[in-house]
Amino acid sequence: MSSPSPSIISVPDSESSDFAPPLSSGSGSGSAGSRSPRVRRVTAQTNKIKNSANAKTSIAVVAAAAVRRKTGHGSGTTPARSQAIGRGARSVKKEKVATNDQAVEVGALGDLEDAVGPSVRRPHSRAYHAVDQVAELQGALLDWFEDVREKRGMPWRKRYDPSLSMEEKGQRAYEIWVSEVMLQQTQVATVIAYWQRWIAKWPTIADLAKADVEEVNAAWRGLGYYRRARSLLAGAKTVMSSSKYSGRLPDDPAVLEKEIDGVGRYTAGAICSMAYGVRTPIVDGNIHRLLTRLLAVHAPQTAPGTIKFLWQAAEELVQRLEDVDGVAGDWNQALMELGSQVCKPAAPECAACPLQNRCKGYAEVMSGPPPAASDGCDLCLPIPSEETQRIPSVTVFPMRKEKKASREEEELVCVVEWQAEQGSEDRKWLFVKRPERGLLAGLFEPPTIALPAPTTEDQRLVTSLDLLDILDLPPGEIVYHINDHREIGKIQHIFSHINMTYHIHHVVLAPNQGALEAAAAGTRDRPPTPLQRDGRLAVWLDRERVEHTNIGTGVKKVWAEIYGSWGNFTPREKGKTKLVERKSKPKSKRSAGAAKMEADAKNGKIVKKIMMPMMPVRKVEVGGDQG
Repeated sequence: MSSPSPSIISVPDSESSDFAPPLSSGSGSGSAGSRSPRVRRVTAQTNKIKNSANAKTSIAVVAAAAVRRKTGHGSGTTPARSQAIGRGARSVKKEKVATNDQAVEVGALGDLEDAVGPSVRRPHSRAYHAVDQVAELQGALLDWFEDVREKRGMPWRKRYDPSLSMEEKGQRAYEIWVSEVMLQQTQVATVIAYWQRWIAKWPTIADLAKADVEEVNAAWRGLGYYRRARSLLAGAKTVMSSSKYSGRLPDDPAVLEKEIDGVGRYTAGAICSMAYGVRTPIVDGNIHRLLTRLLAVHAPQTAPGTIKFLWQAAEELVQRLEDVDGVAGDWNQALMELGSQVCKPAAPECAACPLQNRCKGYAEVMSGPPPAASDGCDLCLPIPSEETQRIPSVTVFPMRKEKKASREEEELVCVVEWQAEQGSEDRKWLFVKRPERGLLAGLFEPPTIALPAPTTEDQRLVTSLDLLDILDLPPGEIVYHINDHREIGKIQHIFSHINMTYHIHHVVLAPNQGALEAAAAGTRDRPPTPLQRDGRLAVWLDRERVEHTNIGTGVKKVWAEIYGSWGNFTPREKGKTKLVERKSKPKSKRSAGAAKMEADAKNGKIVKKIMMPMMPVRKVEVGGDQG
């Protein structure tokens, strides 16, 4: 008979807010009676917490309880017998501790805390994280904020004025909304100029609602994450499309979050507290870090239990403020400013912090852990450290997130240029609009296609010619328009979750011989008409329109490899390989064309396009520049 499967204990995953998989009902490695009393107690507690609403933090309860029973040291460890996660297995009977990404073997004769390696002994209860001490210095933080309020020159940061009408407060809400959305992924110094240009172009939410997505993307160009711009436009249209909003953003945080596109809990709280004076909390990245240090919380950053606790703490602090108009907005801004400018991620300036005397994280650095508590903290996890008596720095808070590896992708970008004559200034470039959803949604780019990795130069040549299928020409015809075709090289471009490699091709098209003869006779030749594939707009753009089209940073980098920089149109030094020579259209019968293809094949130039049957030239009349 096979032995029962080992029991599985849920461990928090610091990268995901989803609940862990259901806990196994296995009875452990061996019969229940053969296991040690300590292991049986742990297994029993594991079964007890199977249906916990916050299963991802269950391991904290089990580990802390097991440690307290043995040592009375809360979440401390036994360094001599500790084992770091992922460093191998011990040759003794095992229990399995599973996370979403890994399984850790823990010796049945060892302690549960052995799985996390040496750690600081921090015996404490959940009550240790109360906000009472921070609340004692709320006045000191507000006074500090008064001294630094204007320091960074943010034009949207204005004092709350209770005498303003609701319409005027609504205007403030719009200005704050734009600034908060811009600041989500961009530094203040960069945002200021963008915000000023935006407000000059669309002074009110009603003005913004009349804009189109191309105008909005153009104003956003350079900030990246264009989805933010589209959410502003969609939110403005929502407000102006219904009389229930009275032409302004709602002053109820719950309604604002629920009904306006792109507004989450933090943004709703910021707008309502700063513009409308509503007593509501906010927790952004800066405040998250600040509160975990002030309250000495070492828990998975994205776990539901951690998020819930921090929002509750922020709510309690807001409710403890004095009964003064607009104080919640000032308090929220003060927390953000302190987190951004003083309680920095890597180099906090504790000596300059007005809350230093009430910061539990700082106290643990200076004086060691808190006094032992009879009940454990169901929120915190051990702090890995070779020094077990005190934490090395406040930067151990918040708990580190395991960095997810970016995926590797490759794309071929074919910059297609049209010249009416060789050396002519009558030039155009082919651009395709990306889908309205997904990466770089709604932006323009040269014809681009994903590549498998790795690829050869010949494979990329065939693929680049495939991209030219977007032009309305008979099969095989495109090769007689190619004046020059070079592989320029490759560049790296990093997105937040993708390491992208762009393989760059430059294709110069020109009229074929028949078109030139027609042009000499007075008929102006134009570039082949681009087709609309999968609902995506494709257009030829002249120099002026290229400079003003909405593109991503990656396209600018690709362009610079060919022309030196974005906005330049003179090719720099030629690419490493000239792939396709200009071909004259054969005037003899099909047999001449077949002979030429055979010769090309011998010279290694044959590609899929050329092998297709040759068809008569079809002149394409275009009634404009296609965009």
